[in-house]
Amino acid sequence: MRKIVQSILLSLFIIPTFAQETPFLNDAEIRMLINELSGDRSFEHIRVLTQWHRNSGMEGYFKAADYVVEEAKKAGLEDVKFIEQPLGGPNYTAKSAELWITEPVEIKLADIGDHALMLSDGSHDADVTAELVWAGSGSKADLDGLDVSGKIVLVNASPGAAVTNAVYAKGAVGVICYTSSENKNQMDFPDQLAWTRISMNVPEGKQGTFAFNLSPRKGEQLKKMLQTNAMQDVFATGKKTMGGKVVLKAKVDTEIGEAPGRTGFVEGWIRGSKYHDQQIMITAHLQEEQGSANDDGSGCGNLLEIARTLNKLIEEGKIERPLRDIRFWWTDEIYSEYRYFRDYPKEPAKMLANLHQDMVGAKQSIGSRTQHLIYSPHSITSYVDAIFESVGQFVIETNNPFITAGRMGGLPRPHSRPIYATRGTKEGFGARFVPFFNASDNLNFVEGAIGVPAVGLINWDDYYIHSSDDDLWQIDATQLQRNAFIITSMAYYLGKSESEELPLLLSETYAQGNKRLANDLEAAFHQIQSQSDTSLGWKNANIIIEQGIIREERALKSITRLLGTDAVIVNKINTVSKQLQTKKKSMIAEASNVFSNAYNAKIPKVALTAQEQAATKKIPKNTPLLDDYFGKRRGGVAGVQIHSTMRMEVFNFADGKRSYYDIYKAVLAESLAAGTWYYGTVTLNAVVKLLDANVDSGALMLVN
Repeated sequence: MRKIVQSILLSLFIIPTFAQETPFLNDAEIRMLINELSGDRSFEHIRVLTQWHRNSGMEGYFKAADYVVEEAKKAGLEDVKFIEQPLGGPNYTAKSAELWITEPVEIKLADIGDHALMLSDGSHDADVTAELVWAGSGSKADLDGLDVSGKIVLVNASPGAAVTNAVYAKGAVGVICYTSSENKNQMDFPDQLAWTRISMNVPEGKQGTFAFNLSPRKGEQLKKMLQTNAMQDVFATGKKTMGGKVVLKAKVDTEIGEAPGRTGFVEGWIRGSKYHDQQIMITAHLQEEQGSANDDGSGCGNLLEIARTLNKLIEEGKIERPLRDIRFWWTDEIYSEYRYFRDYPKEPAKMLANLHQDMVGAKQSIGSRTQHLIYSPHSITSYVDAIFESVGQFVIETNNPFITAGRMGGLPRPHSRPIYATRGTKEGFGARFVPFFNASDNLNFVEGAIGVPAVGLINWDDYYIHSSDDDLWQIDATQLQRNAFIITSMAYYLGKSESEELPLLLSETYAQGNKRLANDLEAAFHQIQSQSDTSLGWKNANIIIEQGIIREERALKSITRLLGTDAVIVNKINTVSKQLQTKKKSMIAEASNVFSNAYNAKIPKVALTAQEQAATKKIPKNTPLLDDYFGKRRGGVAGVQIHSTMRMEVFNFADGKRSYYDIYKAVLAESLAAGTWYYGTVTLNAVVKLLDANVDSGALMLVN
């Protein structure tokens, strides 16, 4: 019997060989896409988008959306439109805002004509002249005993606390703040403007206020001018004046509408020729601050360029029209997808995969930023991850220098198959694959209630995100082009695949799964060797192995979503899937050897605690209406300490079949496979409390 199975596997894995490093594209297809895709064209779109302060519902957001609509049409997309959605709060736009020192010398400190981030979003109209007071961080403690009534306060912090404690509680008329973006050291970025905001909600009986935002350098200069009782010229005006007293004039003109306001997103299509219930979703988000060239002007520019490239190749007859619809979304980040799925709950069933780009244009030599290629979470690991890894690894290997391939092997140097933009750098592609994290629009699709595999591209760490420094000077058209190549290649392959692709998809998904299982085995060994409670270490090791095998079985079966459930396809998938059970026995045996060598003792029996047994008796499922599910779901629960990504996975694994204990095991295995440094610690108590709270809220129901 074993020989028969091996024979079947061998026949499945015999695939054509090409002059290439990824089997999902042949050499001519790689050359075709490299030739046509243009990071320079993407860059030009970003150049336009950066001029607008385009937070949700702002005038700049709609101007950016109008631009994308027109350019999407030029790129050949069909049925391009802006899909309007309600905005929870009012629409808000700052029309003008200036901040001046009027005494002891006239100095302009801020003007949103220079940069929109000089005014905190949510500021109200103002026309006031008042004395400045230093108020530390704006906390209640720093304000204790300080007379700020009728004055403007200066704080070295985000402005929210000062608005509450100084303005609304103690009668100050406004706030001047200086801080850093993303909690960075202010000394490292002294001239950077952080993106700040204050609440538009005004307490009853109070007037709306404002907050101006300065760079750390300018904020410290203002503080020095205020606190130095001597002749000085801190701002280098050419005129020395007496310090100790500073009077400011603030003038702000804003438009604040009625709630609810309006937002929305841009949609366009490449219509497929055959399948219309397997849509390939390509996404980026339009909403961000002024500038915001990388986050996510880069993704938005790349979507337009991908659309142009595919349509041009179709028109020229170089590729066939895809069999499947390719659907492009430029969204109001994360909100648009959730709102759309709640409004149109049948739409996700028509979606095959999500390919997402967020922050894909970083000039990597500035700030040592790394491009993260983000897998789907374990709850929805699929064949899509295998395609992603293969294409992404091709770009990494051919756009970085390797001495063996270049100097010793005679391949072109420094990069063997370079992807360069005309006006981009020739830097390497600093990229790596990472486990899932829920920080951008790809998270919406992998929700258990949505069920669409998604992969994403985000560079990290980023010193410039959400600040005035996220602008054109730190964008590299070459990196735009490389990331666009990855997404375009995947969309192209998914768009044309039919049943003859089964051997390739099976072999690549199975092979990638074996790499994941090798990592699982290493994590299992670590549990055995590191836990002081040897029984717990053995139990955790078994959980990691068990859940890894279940994950890989799901990944193989996911191929039917692309290729269908024909009996031949299902039988071949099942044949390969059976090999995983053999692998499971082997992994348990290897773990047993590690345990025996470590402790020279018998393998302990795996027994459930009373809490674990109780958890096996509760089986949760989602409330049937998506609007109810997302509306009633509660992430923050008192007493529950769990990483936000693992909290999401708890919800994702709730499918009406898994018990509380099954969900705990799945999430525990995922966290241990990545490492507690990555996902934190998962406990059964936290999982139970989180699920119980959502049963109580009505987001989940218990299966009888």
